[in-house]
Amino acid sequence: MARLFHFRSFWNFLGRNKLFTAINIFGFAVSLMFVLLLGLYVQDELSVDSFHENKERIYRLEADDGAQFAPGLAPAMAARYPEIEAWTRICTKDRYTLDPIAGYTDETVDAEILLTDSSFFSIFSFPFVEGNPATVMHTWDDVVLTESFARRLFGHEPAMGKVISKRGIDYTVSGVVRDFEHTHFRNPDMIVPIDNWLRSSKTTRSFLAGQMNTLNDNADILIYFQGRRNADLSARLDTAELNRCFKQELRLRRFVENISGNPHLNRLENIYLDRQDPGTRGNSPIYLLILGTTVLAILLFAVINYINLSVAQSGFRAQEAAMRLLLGSTRGQLFASYVTESLLICSVSFVLALLFASTVEPWFQNVLQTKVSLSEGATAENIAVVLAGVVTIGVASGLVPAYVLTRFKPIDVVRGTFRRKTKMVYSKVLIVFQYVITIVLIGCSVTIVRQLDFMRHSDLGFDTEQVVVCRNRCTTEQAAGFRDRLMQIPGVEVVSFAHTIPGVGDGSGRYIHTDIEGQFHEIWAYYVDTAYFPALGIEPLKETGQRQPDGSRIWLNRRAWNDLGLAPDAVEYTKGQEMRHKFIISGMVPDFSTSDFTEDTYSLLIHVSPDTETGYILIRLGGTDLYGTMDKIGELYNKEAGGNYFDGRFLQQEIDDMYRSQERMADIITALSLLAILISALGMLAMSTYFMRQRAQEVAVRKVFGATDREVLVRLISGFLKLVAAAFVVAVPAIWYLMNDWLSGYAYRIPLSWTIFAAAGAVAFVIAFGTVLWQSLKATRANPVLAVRD
Repeated sequence: MARLFHFRSFWNFLGRNKLFTAINIFGFAVSLMFVLLLGLYVQDELSVDSFHENKERIYRLEADDGAQFAPGLAPAMAARYPEIEAWTRICTKDRYTLDPIAGYTDETVDAEILLTDSSFFSIFSFPFVEGNPATVMHTWDDVVLTESFARRLFGHEPAMGKVISKRGIDYTVSGVVRDFEHTHFRNPDMIVPIDNWLRSSKTTRSFLAGQMNTLNDNADILIYFQGRRNADLSARLDTAELNRCFKQELRLRRFVENISGNPHLNRLENIYLDRQDPGTRGNSPIYLLILGTTVLAILLFAVINYINLSVAQSGFRAQEAAMRLLLGSTRGQLFASYVTESLLICSVSFVLALLFASTVEPWFQNVLQTKVSLSEGATAENIAVVLAGVVTIGVASGLVPAYVLTRFKPIDVVRGTFRRKTKMVYSKVLIVFQYVITIVLIGCSVTIVRQLDFMRHSDLGFDTEQVVVCRNRCTTEQAAGFRDRLMQIPGVEVVSFAHTIPGVGDGSGRYIHTDIEGQFHEIWAYYVDTAYFPALGIEPLKETGQRQPDGSRIWLNRRAWNDLGLAPDAVEYTKGQEMRHKFIISGMVPDFSTSDFTEDTYSLLIHVSPDTETGYILIRLGGTDLYGTMDKIGELYNKEAGGNYFDGRFLQQEIDDMYRSQERMADIITALSLLAILISALGMLAMSTYFMRQRAQEVAVRKVFGATDREVLVRLISGFLKLVAAAFVVAVPAIWYLMNDWLSGYAYRIPLSWTIFAAAGAVAFVIAFGTVLWQSLKATRANPVLAVRD
């Protein structure tokens, strides 16, 4: 074994070449750190909802305009298709304010609600802490609490059987379920029978105001089906069959009038990465692909650096190798020795990677908003995969250096011709590859940061800086009095009650119809009070002075005005086929941003009424002490609500929250770009070290024949910068392709300016120049006599 692997010799070599050792171990360690953390993250994201027992048989009904349908559609389909074993409906757009619980809470408590059918827990396999999933929610007043909310209400006492109330209506806790994790559903506080909303709420949404069997009056219900065993439900209910059923049998208006199309069933395990609907979570498969590909490229960087640095040292280890061969070692033994060295370095790096990963794990979890950790990911299967990967990387990294150091003849080392024969052209190719990826990452980072800056600072069409937004807890009857008390606070200029605020929540409706000319129209509707426009600083473009018969007003934004084909002096819309599709127009307002920049501005109808049902309060502030004024608003709000419930934030903060996912993406891509820059710089350092040693005699001869240090320096550096230039030429179309595709997801976006490509190239050139300059200066200042003598 001692002959196979001369550990002492290798240890001495590492001690003599500390830079070689540090670069290789650090490069491998940091790369493996990202591989471990991002590998666990991607694995976790790809396995969302995989824990459900019947996951292969669970589907969600979807269409090209969303996954929300009328509540009556689920039982209607189950009655027609025996392949459907069970179904459940889900709606998450509600919040309950629970009354104080004697002996437990002194104040009211807000609870996020998931409305569903009792079959929910027989279809989905969420584990229960208390109660039996087969017996919960069988009556309208039975509710299930999530574990964290139950602990919040009752501490560590059992919640099963306890009574909670909302506005004097009692509900019995029939079970406690573990918090929803690793699923596309957001974690609620309470799971409530869906018809409970009808029985307990005085101001329900219009689609639930009548009866639960409607087929056309809503798009707020998510519908899930569970197929029978040995029945291929997705094949039975393919798009063609669903279209036939919806148009011919059920006569669903949105499909009959071609408002919606492409109905289909989506498997449960695909939902998380396919789309994100209200009340659910999601992720982009493209984002995961980018992360996975980038981190593997960086790992490849570390492998390339090890190869280049090892080859750069080959001329100095050749004497050692020659001596071993002369003393009786075979080339096979020598080859195995060098591969083992690589494996040892990779193993040490892996241990350091574990330490690094545990250190940066909190930052990683915060940036990617995930709970994955090394401890939870340390399963037997994962450990086996990681160890096999470390061995594979170690062996693969050592193959090229081992080949270089074992293919020469000992006589070449004795003559001193070995270094001159090892040109290693492929090392230049590897360096070019590194810089292509590095420049692409820099270009992508610059583009993402610029797009984020563009979104943050663009004119949205309404004011955000001095406008406070909070949830409304007042009934319609209480609103006027609360408004008056808010207006008495110094610094409060305008108070508005609104059902929808741009960028905050989703309280809008849709005004959908086909006019008498056969033109289809889809217009979003906001329901607000008379102070809405002043609160947001929206100035009407034109006013007609007309009102609806009930005294309310309907305003259209410019896009809706044009989409409806209205004349400039129009005062009413009369092209609707039914009376409910005709209305008097009060005026036009300018287009303003209605969502994030991924979507174009909607055609918008704004229904203004002094007694509209509202979910939010808008408070416009004046003066300079904005936060002091907000504190006073919070005191009054909490006094009126009977608890510490003020959740007011400036509207600009709410707008910023829309771009948190993009910010996280920018953070992780920037971090990976910086890592790529570092590793590429180390790779260039390896190449410069190698080539300066190769060209030491050439430099000496040029200086002897009169070349100045400057001339030699320019010649040496230009050779490396040509590699970066070649990488830049390859990287530019790659950046354009990737970022053009990414930006296409935004309705409003920055242009792919030449400055993006120039910035990426400039950073790469500066890094390469700074890295090579050090070694080049050493070569030009060296004594030519010593180089010629060697």
